[in-house]
Amino acid sequence: MSDLSVARFDPRSPGFRANPYPTYRYLRTHQPIHYRAERRDFILTRYADNREVLRNPGFGRSASSLIEPVAGTNGGLVERLVSARNESRRLMGLWLALTNPPDHTRIRRSLSRAFTQSRIDGLRAYIQAKVDASLDQAMERGEMDVIGELAYPLMLDLNCNRILGIPPGDWHPNFGQWTQSMSLLADLDITPIAYERGMLAIAGLAEFFRQWIAACRAGSRPADGLIGMLMAAGDRLSEEERLANCIMMFTVGHSSTVNLIGIALLSLLKHPAQWHLLAAEPSLIDRAIAEVLRYDSPVQGISRTAFSDVALSDRTIRRGEKVICLIGAANRDPARFPEPDRFDIGRRPNPHLSFGYGIHTCIGKNLAQLATKIVVGTVARRLPGLSLATDSPQWEESFLGHGLKTLPVVF
Repeated sequence: MSDLSVARFDPRSPGFRANPYPTYRYLRTHQPIHYRAERRDFILTRYADNREVLRNPGFGRSASSLIEPVAGTNGGLVERLVSARNESRRLMGLWLALTNPPDHTRIRRSLSRAFTQSRIDGLRAYIQAKVDASLDQAMERGEMDVIGELAYPLMLDLNCNRILGIPPGDWHPNFGQWTQSMSLLADLDITPIAYERGMLAIAGLAEFFRQWIAACRAGSRPADGLIGMLMAAGDRLSEEERLANCIMMFTVGHSSTVNLIGIALLSLLKHPAQWHLLAAEPSLIDRAIAEVLRYDSPVQGISRTAFSDVALSDRTIRRGEKVICLIGAANRDPARFPEPDRFDIGRRPNPHLSFGYGIHTCIGKNLAQLATKIVVGTVARRLPGLSLATDSPQWEESFLGHGLKTLPVVF
């Protein structure tokens, strides 16, 4: 492969999405702070630079990178669509992940009550039962799609039913479609079509959660889980903040962990010696999942905007300029991780950045890790002879939200 083809940073390329690591290695060696003139942003590939941006209060989230709202028209269907689009954009700007202090601090405090360690630990038996039931059904056939038959149903149920507080009988038939559209919305170099699909998905979810919250207040639906907690926050949250963060938690609450589960089993099965080691030594599960997160992060990058001029290594990032922290590249930086391209489930220490760093550290990381450990640990125990049914699994269209469309395996 030529240096030119390796050096090309193209998040829209299927080949790059499937394996971006040769490009990361090239950029980290030759252009560790790579300026994209056509996008007017900086691509960061070194661990130290990424961690510095994520911890430095001189960088934060900005809604300025979102596509600007469309002006109103003269009424009718187009007017309603434009209005819904603009509301979607406004709600997206209120997501916890896209806010800065003091709003971020206030919103996170209300959301974090649903993710205390005791609440997460209380889900262990529920997750285990769901995983065992899925495997029982699959074992009768001798094959399974890890994504469609195990990871996605598990995490959708866990997130909607046990975290948000929406029983399965009340799920909207478009939940799957909205999830798929939303996975592309926060991507890098998003296409206009994907953006519009994402805006429509937000509009659909906004209507669903608006009606659900109203029903909870009227007493016709249970005000349980995270939604009930957000309602109990009273005037500490605005109605739009409440609605916006229901949408955000629906979206990220299951999709990122689905990606992690798929990548975990793919990485382990592509390294049979490590898979058999885990099956023989179940106590390695914590280190194994940490190594998966480092080796092939389900979150490949996070964007930040400079709030003032900031010195970063030998460059100055000017106020208003945007940087893309490539978490996937940072996690393979040889300056921080010996033999970074080697998959080693015994690796220690393992200070990966896959859950972020600083105030925006993933609020649901404990739940994501618990669910993934139970899935992978149970599969290793019950199906140690598991193998991949394909050498070329299909990856989702999203780059920053890195995950598989399907993962067929045979027993």
